Order: sequence, then C-alpha cells, then structure tokens
Amino acid sequence: MMRFCTTLPIIVLLGFAPISFAADNPACLEEYKSEIARIGLDAERKARANPPGRDLKAQQQFMIPVDAAMQAAVERVRQCEEKARGAVPAPSVASNLRAKQCIDQADRQITELRQRNAGRNNLSRGEQMALRDEENRIDESRSDCLRQAR
Repeated sequence: MMRFCTTLPIIVLLGFAPISFAADNPACLEEYKSEIARIGLDAERKARANPPGRDLKAQQQFMIPVDAAMQAAVERVRQCEEKARGAVPAPSVASNLRAKQCIDQADRQITELRQRNAGRNNLSRGEQMALRDEENRIDESRSDCLRQAR
C-alpha cells in the first residue's frame, strides 16, 4: 500500500504530461517522450529509495523537483519547435516607419476632431452620432493603413 501511495502522484503527473504539451515536430515529440519517461523512472527510483509515505508535506517536497524537470522538458521542446520552424522575419524598417505614420496621422485627426468640439458641452443626439461616426471612420482608416503597412 505504501508503494502505491508513493507512486500514485507520479503516475498521475506523468499521465497528464502528454496532454499538457503537443509537439508538431516528430523529432521534438520523441525527445519530449523520452525525457518524460526518464523523469518518471528517476522519480520512481527516488520514491523507492526514500518513500514519502502518506505525509503530504513529504510528497509535495518529493514532487517539486519532478515538476521542475517536467517544466524544463516542456521548455526544451518549445525551443526545439521554434528552432524547427525557423526564425520569424523581423518587420522591415520601412514598414515600421509607415505604421508609425499611420498612427500619427490618425492621432492628429482625432485630436483635431476633439479640439473642434471641445468648447461644446451640449451636443445634440445627431451631433453626437456624427462625432462617433467620424471617430469610427478615423479608427477604420488607421486599421486599413496599418494592414497595408505590414
């Protein structure tokens, strides 16, 4: 019974390991599976050598390095996946400049629109709708410009 209580958390934790991360690259997936198997065997060996029994605190202390090793395995597989996909090209200087121009132009238009209506406290319903429509048009224009800049 003691061995079952000791290995149960390990089995449960390792049972969720394949679900918690799915690798696209077969080489990365194989690396992940072998690492998880190694972690499981290592944890089981340590549990046999020094069983935590039913002491919850001892079980938690026992599982801390196992959890850290699994997190490290997941991170290594993510890095493997990123390396397999290749680097994402950085946006060009010209597209960044164009995007900044789009944002600056829209900001100027919004500022001008708000300055024109700054002194008016009581706008009619129609004027409020027209103001909102103009702000929406400027926002859509900015979005279109940013899409074209990228």
